Amino acid sequence: MARPARFSDDDILDGAASALAEHGPRATIADVAAAIGGPTGSIYHRFASRDEVFARLWLRSIGRFHAGLLAAYGLPDPREAVAASARHVSAFCRDDPLAARSMLLHRQSTLAAEGPAGVRDEAAHINDDIDAAMDDLLLRRFPDPTPHRRELLSMGTRLAPYGIVRPFIGGEVPAWVDDAVAASAQAIVGLGD
Repeated sequence: MARPARFSDDDILDGAASALAEHGPRATIADVAAAIGGPTGSIYHRFASRDEVFARLWLRSIGRFHAGLLAAYGLPDPREAVAASARHVSAFCRDDPLAARSMLLHRQSTLAAEGPAGVRDEAAHINDDIDAAMDDLLLRRFPDPTPHRRELLSMGTRLAPYGIVRPFIGGEVPAWVDDAVAASAQAIVGLGD
């Protein structure tokens, strides 16, 4: 009878997030093992390489981030959905600083093209649900949903809020940032009116 696993995938990814916070992007599998209090063999039993561990950490962090963003995009009032989606960016980075830091590890396009073979497809499609939800919000927010208005919506609800929050990642994200990202989002998206 096989012995039950001592560490789950999530335990290992939690350890990778802690190792990343302590050692930065050069964290090693030995650092991850130390963070979980286990041997490196436990990690290599579940993951093929260091690159796969940190790619999976990125995917998990993005997935957790997307859950709240999907909820914000789905709010009935499209103007409130714009503000809520921007606020979600700063609130998530404040509430889950390890995941926020982990989201800095990769660019989606690079991981999809050059990441470990086992994660490329998931990385390539990680934004599919978010893109669909944003397109739905676009249709609700603008009577004539042009490509330019889609760019404004993407900039206002995803790119600009993340750009505002990013300098704070790794430290405290001040509460006032929530209002700043919401105001920025409304202003940017409002350019399409």
